Amino acid sequence: MPSKTRTKSTTKIEKNDAAAAPETAANKLEAVLVAAPGSTAADLAVSVGINKSTAGKILARWEAAGTAVRTAGEVIDGRRAGDLWSAVVPEVVTEQEPVEAVVPVRKPSDSLLEGRLKPGALRGLTEDYLRMHPGEAFGPTHIGRVLGRSQGAVNNALEALTSSGTVVKTQEAPKRFAIAPTATR
Repeated sequence: MPSKTRTKSTTKIEKNDAAAAPETAANKLEAVLVAAPGSTAADLAVSVGINKSTAGKILARWEAAGTAVRTAGEVIDGRRAGDLWSAVVPEVVTEQEPVEAVVPVRKPSDSLLEGRLKPGALRGLTEDYLRMHPGEAFGPTHIGRVLGRSQGAVNNALEALTSSGTVVKTQEAPKRFAIAPTATR
């Protein structure tokens, strides 16, 4: 009669430091793209052994990141050939020229352009911008883009500055604001 006691045997697998991580489809595609620039996505996919749509998605991601370049295929007999792909190889700089150190000069209000503002700070930034451009009228969208802030928040700041008499509304639709002539320093 067989014994009901079972012994578990395990096999210990040693990790080899020289063993590389498994190659992904992206790694394989990158190697083929570097080796065969000017290939179509279909040709690259076949040589790597992946689906064409997978290769296309990876290549499009690389194009957006700037590591691959797509060249539109030619039109032959009324049919457009597949796009050609190439890897972007960074330029190798052999000799560097000495560069003078340039220290950026920042105005005190420049630190306010980054991150969250303190209450009322956007009004000050908006007023400063209009003071730098006396005689010119701007909308909240333009000022918001320049300051890197929401046009709605800039509009609120402009309306508050208009109420205080610092700014005048020069046009109702589309809204345009300018620094009040009495407010210029």
